[in-house]
Amino acid sequence: MNLLPLFLTLLPGAALAAAPTTPSPVKLTASTSVVTKTTKDGKTTETLTDASRVGVVPGTVLELAQTFQNVSAQNLSGLKLNLPLDKAVTFQSASCTVAGVTTLYSVDGKTFAQAPLMKTVTVTENGKQVQKQVEVRPSEYRSVRWEFATLKAGTTGRCAVRAVVR
Repeated sequence: MNLLPLFLTLLPGAALAAAPTTPSPVKLTASTSVVTKTTKDGKTTETLTDASRVGVVPGTVLELAQTFQNVSAQNLSGLKLNLPLDKAVTFQSASCTVAGVTTLYSVDGKTFAQAPLMKTVTVTENGKQVQKQVEVRPSEYRSVRWEFATLKAGTTGRCAVRAVVR
C-alpha cells in the first residue's frame, strides 16, 4: 500500500492547523441588498432586502456594503477598505457612516484617486490625432476604496456602494 499520496494530502491540512493565527483587529461583515423604493402619500421609502432572498434582474439597484468594527483596544491607523465591483454591475454612488474617511475610486482596481477620475483619450481634431484628458464616467469605476486616517478602538461603521445590475 502506498501511503505517500495520503501523507501529501494530510500534510497541508496539518500544516495549516498548526500555524498560529492572530485575530484580526477589524471585524468585517459583507452584505448585498436589493434596494426597493416605494412611494405612499407623496413620501418615498427605501427598503433593503437580502439579495439572496429575491430575484435580481437587469436594472435592479443593489447596495453592496461592508460593516466593520475595530474590535481591538487600540486605534488603527492607515486602514484601507476595498470593494471591487463585478462587471455585471454599474456604479451609482458610494457612502460611509464614519466621519473623516477618504473615498477613492479606480477603473483598474490598482490605482485609486478621488473623483473625478481622468483618463487620456486619442481623438481626431482637424485631421490630426491628439491626446486629451477627459473625465471618467462613474459607470466606468471598477473598485471603491475607503481610507481611514485613524479608526478609533470600538468604532463601528458601514461603507456601501449602490450599483445597478447590467
